[in-house]
Amino acid sequence: MTLSIANLNAGYGKTQVLHDVSVPDIAGGAFVGLIGPNASGKSTLFKTLAGLVTPTAGTITIGDDDVTLLRRKDRARRVAYMPQAFGCNALLNVFESVLLALKQTTGWRVEADNLDRVSDTLSALGLSHLADRGIADLSGGQAQMVAVAQTIVRAPEVILLDEPTSALDLHHQLSILTSIRNEMDRKKPVVMAALHDLNLAAKFCDRLVLLRQGTVLADGAPNHILALPEIGETYRVETDLEQTKRGVFYVDARLAE
Repeated sequence: MTLSIANLNAGYGKTQVLHDVSVPDIAGGAFVGLIGPNASGKSTLFKTLAGLVTPTAGTITIGDDDVTLLRRKDRARRVAYMPQAFGCNALLNVFESVLLALKQTTGWRVEADNLDRVSDTLSALGLSHLADRGIADLSGGQAQMVAVAQTIVRAPEVILLDEPTSALDLHHQLSILTSIRNEMDRKKPVVMAALHDLNLAAKFCDRLVLLRQGTVLADGAPNHILALPEIGETYRVETDLEQTKRGVFYVDARLAE
């Protein structure tokens, strides 16, 4: 199974945001980091892939299927999207909220395997201890981790995460991205995540796509993309790509003089 995006144009009304965006042949099991400054089109791309924004041109295919032609419910089974701003019924507890997310794509009758899947997902993300906690009682970071659980519990072919670590401390950033990678190793979905932290992107992603003003500037391996002069130009900083003793690449960034 592969996800391919070809010559995608999309926007809002008369405002075009995406301009001929192409990201070809993302294989199942790949973790693609979508990077770029604010207002570069990352959220619009995710909304278009999820069917919330209708493209004006271009194609989105999963395997041999053009997903723009699928019914909304069929598309939701195959593509799961976690937006930056996520909401949840405050009257539910964590287990119920993740179960509700699952049932939105499987029908409303609750089966035993549904309960097992929710339990397995919470365990994989280190959230089992929060299962009975009310949504309203969670911290912002805990709520964000639950939103990730709501997304991956459906076991879709494509998972879209819009800034999944933005409200998390360093420990939980590493924990959630490690858990996502483990989930990928088990089920082999395509995962695309918008990440502002370039060092997290370098550490966890197999491939990076650099967006600026709705166009793809570069697409490739993290150590290649993060060494490009376009990184500094795009973020309006000066950067050097360094490597730790463990062989992990990281970006040393500073304000341009």
